[in-house]
Amino acid sequence: MAYNDAVEIKDSLMFCERIFATGDILPQQDNDKGKLYKIVVIYFFHLSIVQVWDLCDVLRDFDAMIEGVLVLPLTLSMLFALVLIRTNKKLVVVIEEIRRDINGAILLANDEEKRLYQKYNNMSVFFGKFVTAFTFVVSYMIYVRPLIGLLINSRTDQDNNTRPYVLPFRSHVFFDYRYDLKVYTLLYLYQFPVGLVGMYHAAEVSLIVTATLHVCGKLSMLACRIRMSLTKSPAHFRQRMKTMVMEHLELMELVDFLNDCFHHILLLEYLNCSFRLAVTMYVVLVTLGSDMMAAINFILCTIIVAAWLYLYSYIGEQLVYESQNVGEAFYHTVWTDITNQDKRSLVICLINGQKPQYLMAGKFYRFTLFGFSDIIKTSMALLSVLRTRVE
Repeated sequence: MAYNDAVEIKDSLMFCERIFATGDILPQQDNDKGKLYKIVVIYFFHLSIVQVWDLCDVLRDFDAMIEGVLVLPLTLSMLFALVLIRTNKKLVVVIEEIRRDINGAILLANDEEKRLYQKYNNMSVFFGKFVTAFTFVVSYMIYVRPLIGLLINSRTDQDNNTRPYVLPFRSHVFFDYRYDLKVYTLLYLYQFPVGLVGMYHAAEVSLIVTATLHVCGKLSMLACRIRMSLTKSPAHFRQRMKTMVMEHLELMELVDFLNDCFHHILLLEYLNCSFRLAVTMYVVLVTLGSDMMAAINFILCTIIVAAWLYLYSYIGEQLVYESQNVGEAFYHTVWTDITNQDKRSLVICLINGQKPQYLMAGKFYRFTLFGFSDIIKTSMALLSVLRTRVE
């Protein structure tokens, strides 16, 4: 009898679904027009335009241009990602399958399978909870930084009120706000949703991590079942092997399905994070001696960007490991006691099991820990170019 304790399998989709619900981002099966989603996309589209405009205004100011370049790629990639997520009907199927497994559809045959799946389930839940809180804090630390500067300046310069007001995020403004408190307050409030860029990005990453680790958990369970099932007596070997092969083919199809859903978004993440890692490290070096508060904020941003890249590489490595583990599980079969026809079928399973599954970016880059070191080298080379340009 199957051992199925669904209570202890936690809801790893809860955090990303709650964040996406604020903008109605996730695709719907019905004909929902998504008015809230349209408002979010229009706001992000306008934000991208004014950020590009501001970048054109400061082309001759290298430091200001670097600061603008730091935010613009994230805004643009997040705008495209929101559109890709909302319009991807295949994603509905993936989310529904994960939801069914979380709610008890997944069969846990014994304590070992439960332990294997819960390892990846707990990782997904911990990541969603921790990254959501951490990203919220960092995003709005940047947002409140000008207010902290105003409070400090108001105490040190009580007789001098000529300091210009500074917005938390760079963007082109069509009128002068720097010495008008009312206009500045309205613009400051208008930029409050900009912090959601980081929150939506965290939810997007959480969704990809949850889906990938879910497949890793099921592959790990399948490898355990193969070792325990195909090493028993030769009786009914063919039927047991057929069941294992069908499960393996379904999981391979699910991996292809995930790559079809996420490979465009992962390509944006790969290009965006590689570029922003170098730029954030450069901004840290520039601000370290002049603005310690800004330096701390950008150090946190650097850690987040590097963590994104490592995370994608780690879950890609786990997917490779677990898919190879399934192939290796067939080697534990007691092949000397089975018929020649079953041996030929087993050879086909061994050949098919030697094909590892990858998490792809744009269907050409494979996320692995080995590839992570190459990304870091590329970012360090770009950082060196930026430092040479300033010196």
